[in-house]
Amino acid sequence: MNKIEKLDNTRIEAREFTAPSGKIEVQKFTLSPLHFLLFGLLVLCLLFIAFISFSKSIEVSAITRDLNSPSRYLAQAADISIDTSLKLPLGNRVLLLPGSHTVTIQADGFVSLEKKLDVASDRHQQFEIELFRLPGKLEIYLAEPSLAEVFIDGELANQIGTSPTVIDTSPIVIDNIPAGKHQITVDAPLYRSASKNMLVRGKGETQRLDFDLQAAWAEYSLSSEPEGAMILVDGVELGTTPLVAKIEEGSHELLLKAEKYKLFKQEIGVIAGEDLVIPQIQLIPADGIVSIASIPTGAAVIINNEYRGITPLKLAVAPDAEQKVQVYKAGFLLSESRESVAPEEQLVKEVALEADIIEVKVSVSPNSATVYVDGQRRGQGSQTLRLNTLPHSISVRKAGYVTQTNNIIPTRQNKQIISVRLLTEEQHYWAQVPSTYTTGDGHQMKLFRQLGEVSMGSSRREDGRRANEAVYKATLSKPFYVALHETTNKQFREFKSIHNSGNYKKKSLDALKSPVANVSWQQAARYCNWLSGKEGLDPFYQTTKGYVSGNNIDANGYRLLTEVEWAWLARNTDDGVITYPWGNSKTPPSNQRVDNFADQKAADILAFTLEGYDDGYKGPSPVGRFPANHRGLFDIGGNVSEWVNDWYSSKGSSELSATALVDPVGPDIGEFHVVRGGSWAKGYLPQLRLAYREFAAKGKHDIGFRVARYAGPNKKK
Repeated sequence: MNKIEKLDNTRIEAREFTAPSGKIEVQKFTLSPLHFLLFGLLVLCLLFIAFISFSKSIEVSAITRDLNSPSRYLAQAADISIDTSLKLPLGNRVLLLPGSHTVTIQADGFVSLEKKLDVASDRHQQFEIELFRLPGKLEIYLAEPSLAEVFIDGELANQIGTSPTVIDTSPIVIDNIPAGKHQITVDAPLYRSASKNMLVRGKGETQRLDFDLQAAWAEYSLSSEPEGAMILVDGVELGTTPLVAKIEEGSHELLLKAEKYKLFKQEIGVIAGEDLVIPQIQLIPADGIVSIASIPTGAAVIINNEYRGITPLKLAVAPDAEQKVQVYKAGFLLSESRESVAPEEQLVKEVALEADIIEVKVSVSPNSATVYVDGQRRGQGSQTLRLNTLPHSISVRKAGYVTQTNNIIPTRQNKQIISVRLLTEEQHYWAQVPSTYTTGDGHQMKLFRQLGEVSMGSSRREDGRRANEAVYKATLSKPFYVALHETTNKQFREFKSIHNSGNYKKKSLDALKSPVANVSWQQAARYCNWLSGKEGLDPFYQTTKGYVSGNNIDANGYRLLTEVEWAWLARNTDDGVITYPWGNSKTPPSNQRVDNFADQKAADILAFTLEGYDDGYKGPSPVGRFPANHRGLFDIGGNVSEWVNDWYSSKGSSELSATALVDPVGPDIGEFHVVRGGSWAKGYLPQLRLAYREFAAKGKHDIGFRVARYAGPNKKK
C-alpha cells in the first residue's frame, strides 16, 4: 500500500483554530561590497557582450599617388587616430559601433587630414584615405646674370633681377610647387628661352635646377646729329645717343626722339652675335604747325601753290622757311600772305575774306516786271546788279506773264548782260508747241494756227452742184494739228490686228502703205481714242459700252476733222475757194498727176472714169505719192474719201446758230456721218468737186480717214 492509499483511509476531522500569541522574529538579508562588485562585473560583462555583438570591424589605411604614375596609388605609413572611446583595437583593425566617427591621419611630408567615417552595418569594412604631399620648393640658378622670368607649365611663377645688365647671383626661389611632373621654362631678355621637365617631390623638400641660357643679342652702336636723342626699341627706352646697346635678335622698331626734331623711325633686323655700327643718323628739324580759319568757313587753302584742304585747317609746314599762304573761296577775293614758323611752333591765322563783286546789267521787258535775285526782290525794270562771283538765280516776274529764270555765275572775263523778254501765258504756250511732230505709229502731224473765216457750200452756178451744198460762213479759231496723210492699213492694224480692207473686183485694197478702207465711222473714232491713249492725251470721243456716243470738245486727244476744218484745208485759199483738187479748170492738167482718181486704167472695174487722165494706179495708191495741196496735205482730194466728225445734215452746220458759227463740230445727232473728198473709185467730175458732200453709215471700199486734234494743253490723266 502506498501513501495515497493510506490517506484515503484516514478520516479528517475539523479542529478549532487558535491564533499564536507573542512576536514572531524575522531574519534580515544584508548586501555586502562583494555583492556590488559581483553586480558591476555582471553589468560590464553584459555591456561587453552587447558591444561585441553590435560593433563592426573596420580597417583604416593611408594611401598616396605615385608621382611617376599619378593613376597608381601607394600605401603610406601614417598615424591614424579615431576620435571615439568605444573602440577596440585588434591588430590593424578596430571594433567600432556603427555611425559617424572622426578619424585623424598624420604623416611626415603630407598634409594632416581629419575626416569623418560613416561605419555601416557590414561586419567587416575597409577605408582607404588619400594623403596629399606638401608642396615643394625649387631653386633655379642661371649661368649668366640676367633679368629672367620663370614659367611653370606656362604660367608665370617668379622673376629674378631688375635689369639684364645688373649682376645678381642669387637663385630664383619658387615656393609651393605642387608635387608631380612639371615643365620649367626660363625666359630672359637678350637670351633664348629654355625649358626642362622636372619631377617635384614635394613634402616641403627643396630641389635645385640649373640653366645655362644661350645669348641671343648683338651690340648696336648708335649715334645721331644732334646728340642726346632718346633711343627706343619696341617702345622701351635704352638711353640717349651716342650709345652701344645690346638688342635682342629679331625684327624691331627703332625710334630716335629729340625735342624740335622729327621722330626718326626704322625697322631693324638683329642677328645674334653680329654686332653693327649704324651710320650717324641725321635728325630732321620738326615741322611748324599752321592753324588757318576763315570767315566764311570752307575756303580752300593753298601752301606754296599746293592745295592742302579747306578751312578750318591745321597742317604741318617746313620750319624756318617762308611759306606762301593763299586762301580762296568762290565768290570772294583771293587772300595771300607770307608766313614763317619755327620747329614745333604753332601759328594761328584767321582770314576774313572779301566778297568779289561784279556788276551785272539786267534788261527787262516789260519794264514793269520785278527782278528777283536768289528769291530776294531787287526792284522793277531794267537795272544794274552788284553780285559776287557765286552762282545766282535771277528771276523776272509779272502777273499774267510766265516767269523767266536765268542761272548765272558772274565773271570778270566778259560783260555781264542779261536780256529778259517776258511772254504771256499764251505766248509762252505756243512758243513751246512744235509746228510738226510724228506720233509713235508714224502719223506726221502739222499745226495750223492762223485760221479764220471758211466759205461752205457751193454757188448755184457751179456745175454739178447738189442741193445739200448749202452756202454759209463759219469761223475757225482753235488751232489744230492734222495728219499729212490718210491713215494706212499698217497703222490701223496696230489698233485692230485682224482688220482687212478687202478687195474690189479682185483688186486688193489691203497693201500696208495704202489708206485703210472698209472701216465704219465708229471704228475710225475708236481708233482716234486708242491713239490718244498711246500718246497720253485725253480721249476726244465719249463711249458707252464700246459705242461712241458723244465727244468732249475740250479734249486734246485725236479725232476726225470737222467738216468746216476739212473744207478750209481742201478748198479755201487766201484768194477764195477752188472747185477741184487741181484748181478751177474742169479738166486736170494733162501733163501732171494731181491725185488718185478713177482713171482710164480702172475703166474695166468702174462705171465712171476721168477721161484722158492716168494717175498710174488702178486702185488705191500708197499714201503721199502725189503732190501736196496748198496746205501741205496729201491725198485730201483723192485716193480714198474721208470720214469727218459731223453727223450729216442736208444744210450742214448752217442751222446750228442764227449768228456766226465758230468752230462747229456738226449736229448733235443724226443717222449718217458726212464723207468728204474724191477717191480712186470716183471718176464722175461733179463728185470730184471739193464742195461735193456725201454721207454713209457703214464702211465702203473707197472710204478711209485721217486724224486730227486740237493743239491745246496736254491734259494727261
